[in-house]
Amino acid sequence: MALILLLPLAFAALFLAVESEGYRDRFLRAAVAFGVAAWALVELLSLPSAVTRWALAVAWLLVAVAAFLRRRPINLPRLKPDPVVVVCLAGCVTVAVFTGLLAVLSPPNSTDAMAYHLPRVVYWAEQSSVRFFPTPYLNQIMLQPMAEYLMLHAYLLAGGDWFLNLVQWSSSIGAMVGVSLVARELGADARGQALAALVSATIPAGILASSGAKNDYVLAMWLVAAVYFAARVGAARWKWDAVCLGCAFGLALDTKATAYLFMPALVAVAWWAGARSGARAMPRVWRSTRDWRPPHPLVCPAITLACALAIDTPLFIRNYRLSRSPLGFDSAHGDGAFRWRNDRLGWKPLVSNALRNFSDQLGARSQRWNQGVYGFVVAVHKKLRIDWNDPATTWPWAVFAPPVNANHEANAPNRWQLLLLALAVLAAIRRHNALWLWYTAALAFGFLAFCEYLKWQPFLARLFLPLLVASAPLMGAVFGRWRAPFAILLSLFLLNNARPVLFQNWVRPWSGPHSVLHADRDQEYFADLGSWKNAPSYFSAVSLLGHSGCGVIGIDITNLTVEYPLQALLRERNPGARFLHTGVTNVTRRYPPPVAATPCAVVCLDCIGDAKRLSLYAGFSKSTTIGRFVVFYGQGFAP
Repeated sequence: MALILLLPLAFAALFLAVESEGYRDRFLRAAVAFGVAAWALVELLSLPSAVTRWALAVAWLLVAVAAFLRRRPINLPRLKPDPVVVVCLAGCVTVAVFTGLLAVLSPPNSTDAMAYHLPRVVYWAEQSSVRFFPTPYLNQIMLQPMAEYLMLHAYLLAGGDWFLNLVQWSSSIGAMVGVSLVARELGADARGQALAALVSATIPAGILASSGAKNDYVLAMWLVAAVYFAARVGAARWKWDAVCLGCAFGLALDTKATAYLFMPALVAVAWWAGARSGARAMPRVWRSTRDWRPPHPLVCPAITLACALAIDTPLFIRNYRLSRSPLGFDSAHGDGAFRWRNDRLGWKPLVSNALRNFSDQLGARSQRWNQGVYGFVVAVHKKLRIDWNDPATTWPWAVFAPPVNANHEANAPNRWQLLLLALAVLAAIRRHNALWLWYTAALAFGFLAFCEYLKWQPFLARLFLPLLVASAPLMGAVFGRWRAPFAILLSLFLLNNARPVLFQNWVRPWSGPHSVLHADRDQEYFADLGSWKNAPSYFSAVSLLGHSGCGVIGIDITNLTVEYPLQALLRERNPGARFLHTGVTNVTRRYPPPVAATPCAVVCLDCIGDAKRLSLYAGFSKSTTIGRFVVFYGQGFAP
């Protein structure tokens, strides 16, 4: 487990090595360099199937040593005793400490993490490569993998999932730093930059997500990094800024596909804003060079595009070979049954999805309020003669309902952040500030592009976290102009609003019978899986398989994709256990399995009553029914 320390050591060395003009700028450059190094190590070591614990340990040690040898001096910041800055920094640190402890004390336990984020990490570790493998659930191979690449490093170096939640948590820290820098580019002083960081730190959805194992905060960090470096490139046309922009852009696109909707307008506006500001963002190393001339205007865009394509091309190629599309299939099973995009485009789908997605952010404790929001949205749909549950724009089987006041990372409302954003936009209009208004337009474009393209479903609120984070600089720039007493009151309001989600996370609570302080870690894997009520089936299956001597276990996830709890619990009892998917009938069956061996047992999840599934395992002489699971094994199996 001590090898996990190589990751912060490498980051610290990169922090010392990068050329910059400030500790926050240096931090963001180091984060991008670290992300590129993590991506490159996985992709390059995958070619000879050498993504192993010791190979990564040696590689990261070399990265740390090489970076440390080219270390640069650090100019410590001079902090002025501004009470607003002090309150904001104290608030950011408090949130980071509590969410960080929660991330370490709790195992990964969100539903998506159990179904595809972490199973793909397990199979990559087994095959020492990120090549595609047979699976009924295509999300495990074709979706953007950058967040899981980072998890793979932590999983292999630590020998388990003890620190996987820290990927999102560390991204939340990077986002705080990034939004403060973007706020500076929007004209904010130190007070406004600190407020921007606090706004980002206190987004309810962000607090809940920062201690989990998804990828929304990872995207948020790359997004704000790309916006910041776009402003730098526009101002100075420095080639290394273009490299950082291209890498941040590529890492974002390689993290989550919603980046294609959120990023273009924000990056374009930031680039334009930087160009308006002239050379004020030019690095000191270039300003001191008398004969320096800016490169041709097309050089920086070319560098940016080349860096982004270099990062995204390997996945594009693998996906194209799978589906004839660089982005993969349009649904998780490749059959179009649960297609993500709207079946019909136009102004009606746009208005409908915008209203429904916006209403999901407005949930409150008051049922009267929630019903009022729901009634308003339905009334607008009726007025426009739009079906608010139109199958062409609604996830199958989903039904639009009043918003809820949830302390869950999937659908937590962020109503107060939206109110503050609305006030900031009004201030921008009143001041006729063109930069703020264009930045607002870019945020709106990202939201509307999302609504136009993707179907509405009840748990999409979390996907807007990157946009909410990107809106923090605008709020910081506006509210940073307030007098100190009002700015402090705003800071205290944000912290008070963050308190419930910070201490009452529904799947990772601090108190109660499922508190992370005393609850059994194995039981906590199921904190988000209560609707299935099948935790006893997992434990019974693990008890049956754990001490049988069976080293290769097949898992049929055709009817239920939540397989990671079985893998994690079995690995605790038998660290040498290996897994592969069985009963795969889709196009991925042509790929070699992660383990080149025949399984001595198969766990068929949720297979009771499915005669077709059960018939696939007639070659096993014995079977045991456990709840809705069926475990198949042969004569040599010793449960």
